[in-house]
Amino acid sequence: ARYVVAFRPSWLKAIPMVDRMFMARFLKRPIPAAERWAFIEDFLMADGEAAMGTVYTAVNKKAVEEMPQAYAQLTMPTLLVSGEYDQIIPVRLGKQAAALNSKVQHCIIPNTGHFPMLEDAPTYLREIGNFLERPLVPLVSVP
Repeated sequence: ARYVVAFRPSWLKAIPMVDRMFMARFLKRPIPAAERWAFIEDFLMADGEAAMGTVYTAVNKKAVEEMPQAYAQLTMPTLLVSGEYDQIIPVRLGKQAAALNSKVQHCIIPNTGHFPMLEDAPTYLREIGNFLERPLVPLVSVP
């Protein structure tokens, strides 16, 4: 991961089809070229330390495997969204995290990879909307 973040030359954009190669690991379905290129631009322009922090805390399988206690201690309703074919954080890890706490709901977006919000935005937004519209159960009873 450190090499990927450290090696981000601007000439990378000049390689034919680099947008498709770069995104292949993250996607099950194709996304528009403008979105692929925006992702590459963000990657190339990102602050190195911030990018490493993201790799280690958010998109890293090891971090997800080490976070069970955090999921077990959540006190508010939480939605975990998995892409069915996510190679970065597989569905099984989302299922395991949700099993640790009744406040954690897990949904799987079919036929998507690590970025279901890009690959199937309508389904993703529907799932988020459904979650946000659920009535909250009070943590304490009101007399």
